Amino acid sequence: MEQLLILLGTFLFPPLLGLVILVIVLATFGKSLGIRRKYVATLLRIFEWGTKQVNNAIRQKREASGEESDNERLDGEISIADDSENNRRRHGSGKLGIIKREASERMMDKLTSEQPIVRSRAFTIADDSLDFIKAGIESIIEDEVTSRFEAEDLASWNLLTRTSGSYQFLNWKLTLLWGLGFAFRYGFLFPTRVIIISVGLIWLIIATAMIGLVPDGDTKRSLNRKVMLMCNRILSRCVSSIVTFHDSENMAQNGGICVANHTSPIDVMILSTDNVYALIGQSQGGLLGVVQRALSRASSHIWFERSEAKDRALVTQRLKEHTADPDKLPILIFPEGTCINNTSVMMFKKGSFEIGTKIYPIAMKYDSRFGDPFWNSSEQSWGEYILRMMTSWAIIVDVWYLPPMEKLPNEDAVMFANRVKQKIAKRGGLIDLEWDGQLKRQKVPDKLVAQQQQLYWKRLNRTTSVGNQAAPSRDERSNEPTTIAELPDDVFADEDQFGEHREAIPDELADTNDSRNEPDSGVASEIASESS
Repeated sequence: MEQLLILLGTFLFPPLLGLVILVIVLATFGKSLGIRRKYVATLLRIFEWGTKQVNNAIRQKREASGEESDNERLDGEISIADDSENNRRRHGSGKLGIIKREASERMMDKLTSEQPIVRSRAFTIADDSLDFIKAGIESIIEDEVTSRFEAEDLASWNLLTRTSGSYQFLNWKLTLLWGLGFAFRYGFLFPTRVIIISVGLIWLIIATAMIGLVPDGDTKRSLNRKVMLMCNRILSRCVSSIVTFHDSENMAQNGGICVANHTSPIDVMILSTDNVYALIGQSQGGLLGVVQRALSRASSHIWFERSEAKDRALVTQRLKEHTADPDKLPILIFPEGTCINNTSVMMFKKGSFEIGTKIYPIAMKYDSRFGDPFWNSSEQSWGEYILRMMTSWAIIVDVWYLPPMEKLPNEDAVMFANRVKQKIAKRGGLIDLEWDGQLKRQKVPDKLVAQQQQLYWKRLNRTTSVGNQAAPSRDERSNEPTTIAELPDDVFADEDQFGEHREAIPDELADTNDSRNEPDSGVASEIASESS
């Protein structure tokens, strides 16, 4: 065995070393021979063939067990093949839901509508109660928040065990294909990538130490830009990344803040292959601490101790001082504060939008067919995540630079943050959610519960009845209905709620309180105090 390993090393090491040197040299100058794109195109053809084999195996198992094969469903199976010119297709945002959230959507429409409700308040409560119950059951089955903190499901198997949990035997062809893929990823890609990332980190530490000896000025800033682009391009090759940047004329400039949706710790590395940014974050130990200190030697970054990071005034002041200097790099911030699985954009924290400077939005969309960069830090350690990234097929991502945005005169920081978030979600093809990403680790705060209660109170406050309608003008009285039969349908209770008797609203449901449009002072003050 020892002699076999020596023999393999003798024949395999020279070409492997030559390949690593070629990759590093090309990355240093920002060049590419197009090998990665051909590699991805080959993977797509393999995935397509594998998908057909999976469908055939399922059909044969059903036929063998005597079940009727659903040919229409199998024939309509979503293909993994890409029919676009550049072999990258923007997939839908998120996996197909287990259920259709009809009641939840209907209740949200009711709560956000501003239209008056020509119906008694008692009937409105009775009618909404059914929707509330159904919406609650829908949330128990599948809510729209916790599913954003799980790896996105794929339409078909990509030969990675992430999408299937564990390998299941279907036929010998798929087993052989999976075995060859496993050997290729762990026997060739992984050791090659370990060498590349080691070279990249060592060069980053050495180069930044040398730049730190240069006096501050244009020369130091120019050297820092070239070294940072070089190092991040080398590091990005350790995951075989293919990054496509769009609308580069909107790229962030010095003295501004750049905000982007957050999927993975490698987001910084991906964005830094095209532009250089100043970073802000908490001081770390270990390898991350070494990298932070190396970066700080070459340029100005903002690192906080754990106690300082909780001081909002101190953070804001440091940000203002940084953005006020036109010679300092734009700050890269991820306002969500946690990683989301690249299907949605969740609530942006308002801190970076209070500074009063120009905001440069960036939308990022990963193609998870070749490797999912999402990091679920609640279930996966940093080491496990790095191993999964370096043994994936490739990381494919599209990046869009959006036009810079500034706060409008009538906007506060929260409104400005929401407007930027909507632009990012729309451009990246992501779902725009209002929920706080910290729900990944925390319970729903009482403030959010009070806000929902207040929305429903406003809905009840919009209810009115025929007796409460304003008296019609003289010109309108000629068209006023003279009989109950001529009254509009929405005045009456629904048939499926109260049977066939639609002549009038039942007396027990009629609201005769003349002050029904005035909020109850006790309840309203309670809600207001909680929401504040």
